[in-house]
Amino acid sequence: MENDYAFNWLTNSKEETKMFGQIQLENFVGLTSMPQKAASAWSGAIEGLVGASYKPLLYYAKQLVNGTNYYFIAEQTLITNPPVRRLVKLVIHEKDGEYKIASVEAI
Repeated sequence: MENDYAFNWLTNSKEETKMFGQIQLENFVGLTSMPQKAASAWSGAIEGLVGASYKPLLYYAKQLVNGTNYYFIAEQTLITNPPVRRLVKLVIHEKDGEYKIASVEAI
């Protein structure tokens, strides 16, 4: 497992962490600058979905569990007539290189 780092606001520095089960906040970044693993999770889970489309707005956290959960804020557009748009918290689970949407909650 590669090293993970968390920002320590008291010392104004990054510190190595090993967090399992806890949600680790990341620097809040959009799709163009998110870490490669988070970008891969997004594209791997969203590809081929029907019934709704998603636009990533913010990647903000990860959680090490039996695999890794990646947390996003996204714009969801339901394919209805007329289309319905809303903000959602979207969690993508990755295990052994396979990605699936773990949850979608309206904000």
